[in-house]
Amino acid sequence: MAMATSVALLVLVLIPFYAVARAEPRNLAQGYGGGGSNSNSSAAGVSPTNGMGWYKGMTREFVNGHNAIRARYGAKPLKWDKKLARQARRWSDTMRTDCVLRHSTGSDFAESLYIGRSGWKAMAHNAMDTWAGNEERIYDPVTRACKDGLAFKACGHFAFMVDPRFTRMGCARSECFNQAGVFITCNYYF
Repeated sequence: MAMATSVALLVLVLIPFYAVARAEPRNLAQGYGGGGSNSNSSAAGVSPTNGMGWYKGMTREFVNGHNAIRARYGAKPLKWDKKLARQARRWSDTMRTDCVLRHSTGSDFAESLYIGRSGWKAMAHNAMDTWAGNEERIYDPVTRACKDGLAFKACGHFAFMVDPRFTRMGCARSECFNQAGVFITCNYYF
């Protein structure tokens, strides 16, 4: 999927990102089992998940993908949290009607959103590839902020992925109605 067809937003939680984290960034493709093509639907207009959004191995793909990236930055592995995943699922399902990126409100966790606009093909690795691919190069692991004075929203998805203070995560995927795309939400907490 072309990067131009993907849009990502993030919600900024009131957590300072100033502790030191040292790492040597490497190629995103190294180290997680979430790769592969983005062509999982068997025919045009047919959902690869029959409209459910969830697919076999999705949880493992999210956890392994995040943890491979975190390992490069010396952060401990994240653990899957069913409560965070349930909240992500509720929000992703809410957004599937109009498929417009909007953050949930009133939460005390970090939230990253992704939308793939190539029908129903986007999978977990597409969200992580977009967040890391677009933001890792502008993320400063020493300050845990964006380089060159850029606003946190420019690298925030990636910052959430590698922040060593987060210990739990939960994500969800919903297929938008009328093939408008795939909506993915990932939540992070201490």
